[in-house]
Order: sequence, then C-alpha cells, then structure tokens
Amino acid sequence: MSKVARRRIAVACQGGGSHAAFAAGVLLEILEPGRFEGIELVGLSGTSGGAVCASLVWSGLVRDGGGPAVASETLASFWRDLSAQDPLDAAVNFWSVSLARLPVTWEISPYAVYAPAEPRMRTLLGQHLVFPKTGALRQPPEIFIGATDVLKGGGLAFDGSVLGIDHIIASAAVPPLFRAVRVSEDELCWDGLFSRNPPIREFTNLESGPPDEIWIVRINPKKIAHEPTLMSEINDRRNELAGNLSLDQEIFFIDKINELRKDIAPLAERYKHIEIREVELALDLDYPSKLDRGVRHIQRLIETGRDAAHHFFEAPPERRMMVKKLIEPARESA
Repeated sequence: MSKVARRRIAVACQGGGSHAAFAAGVLLEILEPGRFEGIELVGLSGTSGGAVCASLVWSGLVRDGGGPAVASETLASFWRDLSAQDPLDAAVNFWSVSLARLPVTWEISPYAVYAPAEPRMRTLLGQHLVFPKTGALRQPPEIFIGATDVLKGGGLAFDGSVLGIDHIIASAAVPPLFRAVRVSEDELCWDGLFSRNPPIREFTNLESGPPDEIWIVRINPKKIAHEPTLMSEINDRRNELAGNLSLDQEIFFIDKINELRKDIAPLAERYKHIEIREVELALDLDYPSKLDRGVRHIQRLIETGRDAAHHFFEAPPERRMMVKKLIEPARESA
C-alpha cells in the first residue's frame, strides 16, 4: 500500500513585539511529535518577533544534530529567557509598560540616548541561535526574514544563504526603540513591519517547489471594535494597519494567481494552486502590551498560540480563524 503524501507546508509569522509569543505557541504545537511528522515543512518566514521565532525554529531544524525536538527547545528556552523572571527585571518591566499606558505620548530619538533593546536582543540570539556550518543554504525548510531598506525604500527578504544575527535584529529594529541596523555596505534597515510583514511570495519559488499550503500567523488584527480616539489608540491602530498592508497585498497576489489558473490553461500549467490559511490574534490588546515581558503574559500568549495551531490540522480546512480569547497557561515548560 502506497503512503499518503504529506502536505507541503510553509509557515509565515507576523511580528508584534511580545505578541509574537502567540506565533511561538503555534510553532511549538506544529513541532509536537505526531503533528510534525504529518506534514513536510518546506518554508519558514517572519518579521520582527515573528522573524525571531522563525529563525530559532529554522536553526533548530537545520543545524547539525537538529530536529523538531531541538527546534522546540530552542524556541521555548528563548522565550523563557526573554521573560522578566527575576524581581528586578519584573519591576522594570511593570513600570515600563505602565508608563507606556499613560494618556500622553513622547518619543526620543534612539540616537540621542542609549538604546538598550538591540544589545539585549543580540545577547539572547547569540545564546540560542546556532547557524549551519555551510553557506548558501537552501535546504528545506528554507527561510525568509523581512526587513525594510531605510535609505532606498522597499522591502527585503533575507534567506538562509546570508542570514545572520544582524539580519534578524534588523527585521525587529522598530524605531524609536532601535537604531537602524546596517547589514551590508548599502543596506540600512528598519523593522520589516513597514514593507514585508512577513514575506510569503518567496514561497512560490522554493528550491524544492512551491508548498501546498501557506499557514499565516497574523498578530495584527484586521478589524477592531471601536474608533480610536486617544493618541495611544491612534498610534496603535496605525501600527496595526501598516503591519497588515504588505501581507494583505502578498495574499492578494497568490489568490489572484489561484483564480487565474482556473481560466487560463498556460497559467495552470506553470503555477500550482496554493491554499492560504491563517489564524489571527484578534484580541483587544493595546500597544504597550507588545512591550510586556511579564511571565504570565508570555505564557498565556504561547498557550493561546498552541490552542490556535489545532486549526491548521483540522479537516476540512477553514480559510481564516480569529482567536478571541487568551487561555490560561497549562504547560509549565512553556
């Protein structure tokens, strides 16, 4: 009896500060024994916090001696270390988030003061990321990390052949928390939020062929319940809309090809149908909560992501699901 072919899957993780712990939960569930063996993971992509999650999983899978268990532990241990666990760090985190929720806003250039976000992120990535020894890697799963070119404009997608810690930090370098990150002589980058959040069109040109399905983990909600009136709410919604714009354009591109294939025979021969499915963290979480590294906050987001991941394995597949609640933490290891 012939074996049933596994679905070829690419996973794309949107960014959103600590809200990306939701994407981490989705990925941790996908990596679970009994689930991971049922799919063929051919691609990963991410931007900002989603880039961190995607790169940690990629690193765990493709490194020497790697595999789903290594990838899962790498991702989980990063988020444990990122969480504000010791009393002093917890106190600093509490007051930082509380100040960000004040009904006034102020911004200071990261070039005028010391910006601690980059060195902290660089240290954590250095502790958890192990890059493959060989260069020019395009073995499955291929990876694409989104960033924005500050000087020339437009979006960038770094693949595994060039990927380093600088590229991942560049993907997360949202001003004014970060300074722009130089990844090459002519590439100065900000967060991919503004242009590639996350990259997905590269999945149509994988070395091993396009996937059957693209699973999108959307952090920024498409819809909100009420009109933003406070300046903090307005800034939050501007951030969400900017973060969704590029992703929605890329989804439209793939949907249009799927549609045209039905009527134009040459296109049907050249391109394959790619099913797009997504889960959305459609919760009433404010922008300051993206800065919150509280243990409970991170754990709840991870467990909610784990719960949402079940959607991807259900049949028949639904196109889109919105996650409307945070579940309580259930797994101590998360």
